[in-house]
Parts: sequence; C-alpha cells; structure tokens
Amino acid sequence: MKASPKTSVENTKIDRITADPTGLSAPESQPQCAPNTPPERALSTAWVSDELLAETRDVWSEAYGYEIEDAEALEILMNVKRLGEVLMRAQKEIEHI
Repeated sequence: MKASPKTSVENTKIDRITADPTGLSAPESQPQCAPNTPPERALSTAWVSDELLAETRDVWSEAYGYEIEDAEALEILMNVKRLGEVLMRAQKEIEHI
C-alpha cells in the first residue's frame, strides 16, 4: 500500500525537526565534557565541572579573603576562558603577519 503524499510530507517534516544538523547535543542531553553538570546550568558552561567550580571557589575565596559564591566562580571561569580565546586569536593574527 502506497503512502499518501500528505503522510509522506508529514514524515519528512518530522525527520527534519528531530534530526540535529548542527551535530551539537540537544538541550535535554548532557555534553560529554562534564557529565555531572547540573541541568539548570547553561550549556555554554557545560565544560565547567563541579570539581572545577569548587576548586575555583577555594582558590579565589582565599585570594579575595571571603567565601565567593558559585555564580562568582562561574563568572571568573568564563572571563578566564574569554581571555584565553582572545590571546589565542591574537597569537594567530601575529603568526599571519
């Protein structure tokens, strides 16, 4: 029995919607780099493990002289990541001159 054109179009639409053309993990799945990342944390910070966050809190709490919160530690890590990206970009530009 042949499928009707409408059914065929609906199946194609469903396939396109469920397929992930970017290769990125879906929002409901956890990335491989930090499997213990809490689901409430943004995927852009999935690389930050609980251990890294705790270590960052310890180091910077000692440096600042007061106990910093998770949000502050996460901001520090994101800023260090951005700095690293800028330095790598600058290095690539210097190499191309």
